[in-house]
Amino acid sequence: MIPEKKPVITVVHSLPGRVRVRLSHEPNDPERLMTAVRVHPGMGTTRYTSQTRSLLVEFDPHAISQEEITLRMAFQCALDRGGSPVRLLAAPEHSVLENSAILAAIGLATSLGVRWVNGARKGPTALEWSAGVGTAWSIAEHAWKELRQRGYFDPEALTLVYLLTALFRGRFLTASAVTWLSTFGRHLIEVPPTGVEVRALEVAGPTGEGSRHELVVGPDTEAPEHMRVLGALQGVLKYAMSGGGAHGVQSLWEELRHVSRIHGEILEGFGRADEGIPIRFR
Repeated sequence: MIPEKKPVITVVHSLPGRVRVRLSHEPNDPERLMTAVRVHPGMGTTRYTSQTRSLLVEFDPHAISQEEITLRMAFQCALDRGGSPVRLLAAPEHSVLENSAILAAIGLATSLGVRWVNGARKGPTALEWSAGVGTAWSIAEHAWKELRQRGYFDPEALTLVYLLTALFRGRFLTASAVTWLSTFGRHLIEVPPTGVEVRALEVAGPTGEGSRHELVVGPDTEAPEHMRVLGALQGVLKYAMSGGGAHGVQSLWEELRHVSRIHGEILEGFGRADEGIPIRFR
């Protein structure tokens, strides 16, 4: 039996004072979800559209942050599903690099390694031909994907013409490596969408009181494995290029930790008005 996928809350559009999110599952009680978001100073209008399962929220960014709003949504959705975990994504999931580009990079690295060990030869080997053709295919696929999504492709894809010329001349291993880096190099340091897992955990209350809930924020365990590997590679590259992390860029995890510290590790407006819901990170 295939386990059911966790509900996902995705930020699809955001501006100062305005955020739109999309829910992967219809909430059992949309009105309660909107009420959970509204119960905070600085909140404006909230509009839920069941056809698209999207929620538009207007707010005062000086009174409440977008991250706190989406965290409140995720916690309420978790409560709505009996405490089951919910994925919260800072942006729609997408592949920064297509599988063909990754395979082409592996082929190029292997070919360059073999050429370095065995020394230069008169003509290209079958492995080098495979790496060159694979690179050309990955660039063509990347350009076609951008053309379908945006109506145009980046000029960097025109390096395919340079590569094809090199292929016909039979001297293309270096040209393939240069073309791959020209087309996909910037994507190696592009920050991928980040996410967390939000859980409503029921725990025993103080002596003489009933149970209560805690909000538990953990890593996004359902993120595709290749995105996690790519994210780690990007971190290494950024450190090598800048001597440190990406300045000015914070993951959703870091943003939520900041929100939690500001509010004393409490999510206000849930449970008792004077206590709220404790936030715990793991």
